[in-house]
Amino acid sequence: MNENTQIRSLLTVLEDYLVQEFRLLQSLIVITNEERKFLPGGDPDELMSLVERKENILDQMSLLEEKRRTVIESLGRELGVTPGTSSLGEILPWIDTATAGRLQRLSDGIAMLVGQARDLNYGNRALAVTAIDWLEATRAFIFGLYQNQVTYAPPGPNPSTEQLPAWGVEHKA
Repeated sequence: MNENTQIRSLLTVLEDYLVQEFRLLQSLIVITNEERKFLPGGDPDELMSLVERKENILDQMSLLEEKRRTVIESLGRELGVTPGTSSLGEILPWIDTATAGRLQRLSDGIAMLVGQARDLNYGNRALAVTAIDWLEATRAFIFGLYQNQVTYAPPGPNPSTEQLPAWGVEHKA
């Protein structure tokens, strides 16, 4: 295995990026759990604050992902692996076992946290959709109370209420 200072430096940077990504995902999960508490009717301002925090974390993660991809490509070039290497799994066989094990564990942890965050977000989405449906049904009900009610009437002119039909029975006054 080719172990020079450039490769060692790139591996250290890569491990640092993976640790940062892991911690950001942990923060995202914490915020997503907090968000769940506010969805069924909590304070909308607090909910918006949580959403903004989530967006900030997702932006940071996008930047880290791009940096990680760049470092992996640089490592691939330094190690002589296929040009265009952009996956961690493609460079792991070319580095020392201890470092490869740490990077693989971090990668597995990140994948697990991504799955957990995805599941939490799907659950939160379902809660939000249910709340919106409930609000829409409530709005429709309330508007229905104040609108002119459409009632059933036979076709033709409305019958006069002054003269009731006799149904074939004569009434004597």
